[in-house]
Amino acid sequence: MHAAARLDLIPLWFTPFFSTGGVSVPKRAAILRKLAPYRVRPDLPLVFQLIGHEARSLSATAAGFGEHGVHGINLNFACPSKTVTASGNGAYLLRSPETLFELTRAVVEAVPEGVSVSVKLRAGWDSPDRIAENIRAVCDAGADWIVFHYRTAAEAYCPVDASERVRRIARAVEVAGHVPVFGNGDIVSYADADELVQSTGCAGVAVGRGFLSDPWLVRRILSCDANPASEAEKAAFLRLLMAGTDSTKRGRNWFLECVKMTYGAESAEFRDARGSDWTALRARWS
Repeated sequence: MHAAARLDLIPLWFTPFFSTGGVSVPKRAAILRKLAPYRVRPDLPLVFQLIGHEARSLSATAAGFGEHGVHGINLNFACPSKTVTASGNGAYLLRSPETLFELTRAVVEAVPEGVSVSVKLRAGWDSPDRIAENIRAVCDAGADWIVFHYRTAAEAYCPVDASERVRRIARAVEVAGHVPVFGNGDIVSYADADELVQSTGCAGVAVGRGFLSDPWLVRRILSCDANPASEAEKAAFLRLLMAGTDSTKRGRNWFLECVKMTYGAESAEFRDARGSDWTALRARWS
């Protein structure tokens, strides 16, 4: 992620979720430790994502991060993980529009002026029938913008018909009115992003897993270009990536995947990287 930030591959930091848990509120030192990894590019806007279901701790934690330089707080009401939902967090909260309103409103009222509050939603818990209710709840509570994943929690990451994906996101956009909605789910190319915006009227897209498999994805989308990087930028990216990559099998595979995404699966660079041992690769890209 540091390489992506240094080479302008991302327009902002959007963190993994931080669980507020129970009624505890992190102290200043804990907040600063959580923010430290994102100080490599302090000029990049930072949206810190929180997850929780207790209004007091969620709002107090949001206020604490808001007082230490974050540009926005995002409330995760979308994670479908059974571990997360079993504790009453994430997508479990989609069962109750009233709770979505309560939690969002508590955070809106708690954060310092100038700190945005956004939410991440799915289409529903086990059905998309409550899209309108859930969207209205967070908009009425004062959410500044919404990231909307078109699947329900029950659908997890299973295939959903393309026309149904469009219908659900378009419905969220319609109900949200002046509140921007960013479509989310299965965006792996500029063409995917453009098609979703054109077919649903959403304000833009949010990418997650697509970026993890292609670190150039955001640059491709923002530049409307399938090959947005110069040769010097590509080499600089891989040098920075190598510096932070360990020699575990997972680390080596991730680096090879980035070489493939940067130069192409049929490129000489990828063939050479795939055929080299780790010592030779490190010597070449360090």
